[in-house]
Amino acid sequence: MGGSSPRNVLPSEGGDVTVGDRSRASAFEKLVRWELRFDGLPAWVRQRKLAILLVLGVVLRVTQFLSNRALWMDEESLAQNIVKKSLWELFGPLSGSQLAPPGFLVVEWGLFQLLGDHPLVLKIFPLLCGIASLFLFACVAQRCLRPNAVWIALALFAVSDDLIYFSSELKQYSTDVAMGLLCTLFALDLVSRPATSLRLARFALVGAVAVWFSHPVAFVLAGLGLVLIASAFAKGERKQGLSLMLMCLAWGASFVLVYAVSNEQLGHRGMMWVFWAFAFPPRPLTVIGSAGWLIRSVLYLFANPLEIRTPLGPTLSALLAFGFFLAGCASFVRRGADQLFWMLVAPGLITLGVACFCLYPFHGRLLLFLVPALLLVIAEGVAWISDSADSRAVRVVLLGSLFLLPTIQATYHLFDPRQRMDFNSRGDRRPEALDPAHFPF
Repeated sequence: MGGSSPRNVLPSEGGDVTVGDRSRASAFEKLVRWELRFDGLPAWVRQRKLAILLVLGVVLRVTQFLSNRALWMDEESLAQNIVKKSLWELFGPLSGSQLAPPGFLVVEWGLFQLLGDHPLVLKIFPLLCGIASLFLFACVAQRCLRPNAVWIALALFAVSDDLIYFSSELKQYSTDVAMGLLCTLFALDLVSRPATSLRLARFALVGAVAVWFSHPVAFVLAGLGLVLIASAFAKGERKQGLSLMLMCLAWGASFVLVYAVSNEQLGHRGMMWVFWAFAFPPRPLTVIGSAGWLIRSVLYLFANPLEIRTPLGPTLSALLAFGFFLAGCASFVRRGADQLFWMLVAPGLITLGVACFCLYPFHGRLLLFLVPALLLVIAEGVAWISDSADSRAVRVVLLGSLFLLPTIQATYHLFDPRQRMDFNSRGDRRPEALDPAHFPF
């Protein structure tokens, strides 16, 4: 072993100190400081978890937007209407069997007139709605969920493949999500604070404007309105209930005008209804046929547009998400948050009822506006199960199964952005084998 040089060890107290000793001591101190900083990293992340997830969601959406994906069939058809028609003509029959909310078309037409025909111009508004949805969703989650469920919900929302993709598609689907969340946030404000005349008037205005930018937000408003009115009368607050009914009448009057414009846009053509016939209950109505369609349609929600991918495959992944949804429902009821629960699920139930009358297709991207509510309830269920689990390993497996594949997928698409070249006969970003008629797959 031999005698060691004093340069190879830290100097002892009272020993001679060399330049090499000082150098090594300085490096050692830096290493210790770095280790302390690294040890503090988990706490730093926990404190800023929501902010990190929001930044991640924005980056994923902006990256997809900047990839400047080529327009697909429906987008190209809608773009031709925006580019070639005057503003007034957008309120009349649209070419290519297209239909879009009047407010959405006005904004797109204005952006084209203002910024020119750059390929990205017409996707700016969907992107802004997609980014706004992230922050609106975070606010809604904080008001609805148990504390440890908020980050789970926001993480699922941030990496959701369809929510990222539709934030850069020239269609109104990301606007549907943003408008639905905006109205939900205003409704939650009425629940958490006294419903003053000013707040009611503000919500009446927001809802009346929102229906011009999103057709299905009418179902969200209907669900929220019913829950708020029922809650007011149940508490004996008759005056507030009547005020809420007046607010809903304002929404209804605005929607009647939108409905009239939308009928003009369709030009009274039946082609669109023929295309979407599969998304309605089979005719003639039978008990077995209708029940089968109902069960299949509800379960298919968790494969399209929700789709939380896991190693279990599409069918079991959808059923697993549905199981977490049921657990979330139980958690809301268990902690006495019935009103919040019904505010989240009522819009979906109304949409399903409307579809039974063949008035709105219950399928895929047309239901993207329901995804936030589904994710909120699922996150509530996951958090409840996680809290109930005694084993840390169970929690790791539970959260890992939810986030592993979606995170890998989102990371992959940072370098290879999503395209719209592959779509099935329904126009979905899904293989033909994942058609609802084939569920379970």
